[in-house]
Amino acid sequence: MNITYYPFKPFEVQAGQFNVFDIGHSKMYYDFCQGFQDSADTLCISDENFHTKTLTSQCSWYGDLMLSVDLNKLFLRKLQRRIIDIMAEEQRIALIDQSRNVVSKVSDVSFLMDLPLEVGELPDIEQIIKFVGISFPPDLKAHPEMVLETLIQTHVELGSQKAIVLTNVSHYVTYQQLQELTQLVQELNATVILIEYSESGRKDKFEMPCYYYVDEDLVDWRS
Repeated sequence: MNITYYPFKPFEVQAGQFNVFDIGHSKMYYDFCQGFQDSADTLCISDENFHTKTLTSQCSWYGDLMLSVDLNKLFLRKLQRRIIDIMAEEQRIALIDQSRNVVSKVSDVSFLMDLPLEVGELPDIEQIIKFVGISFPPDLKAHPEMVLETLIQTHVELGSQKAIVLTNVSHYVTYQQLQELTQLVQELNATVILIEYSESGRKDKFEMPCYYYVDEDLVDWRS
């Protein structure tokens, strides 16, 4: 995938890697954020043959790692649907049979009271999965590197081929932690784009092959 921000030559984004855009010019940083949110026509996305693609078809904007990323709000309903999709038919039948048994027992007890009570309809498989209360643990929020790791894993588990776009990751995750996550990104063949703001180049700290720095004077430091 290629990202074009005029008048710069296209920036190549590679799959299976962290792709870092370290930007020292405030307007360019703003334009990148707006462009990836599809809120402004500031970026052009194209494939390896430079055929133009819509941004929403190629990228998933998640924003600030700790301010915008709520794993439960982003993924919970999709994960519930995913669990149902991968569940074997006999497992679905067993769950429904068990729920029917629960409803029957409650109904039997209600007959012991001299009251005009009714028992609701049997829950369907989606209601059963929701009732179980699957969620990401709340203490995950205290560990930004784990939030990043889980975000990447969940994005891929749900079958998305889009690039993951995040901002300000270096505010919360150390360079060493990013290096440790590099292998995971490679194994999952995930495409991760990090939008950062910095007044100086940090290539020696990120130590990643797809690192781009544009300074406050809009000088592109690609070699």
